[in-house]
Amino acid sequence: ERIFVKENNRMKKRVIGFTCVCMAVLMIGMTVFAASASFNTYLPIHQGDNEISTIKKESTYDYFMVNFSSIGSGTTKVCVWTEKPGGGNYSSPSKQVGTGMNVVKYTTTPEVGKNVVLNMDNPVYVSYTVPVSGVWTPN
Repeated sequence: ERIFVKENNRMKKRVIGFTCVCMAVLMIGMTVFAASASFNTYLPIHQGDNEISTIKKESTYDYFMVNFSSIGSGTTKVCVWTEKPGGGNYSSPSKQVGTGMNVVKYTTTPEVGKNVVLNMDNPVYVSYTVPVSGVWTPN
């Protein structure tokens, strides 16, 4: 009976492991096929709304992703948010993120097929422009 329980536990662990791997591959695959855009720009002196790019939303996810490959000197974080073309925010303009992959929740999730505008700003009052580069997707 002990051998049966031990083998049963091994099988459960294998099934759970296989399921986790499948879910990870599925999530990565969905993200890979979502529209994305790269950016390489300068954030304005002091603070101000800088519209980076507009992309059509292609999924029902309730978040967007921004991957900063670099943020220039003077700050380690950048404010990122999304809005509707012509105004009206989909997410909070006070969200600060750093370099690397950042997942940001929408406060109002845009419908599939709607255009989403990425905005950025310096989180602090600086007297020079801050270079930023990376890629983003509205999912």
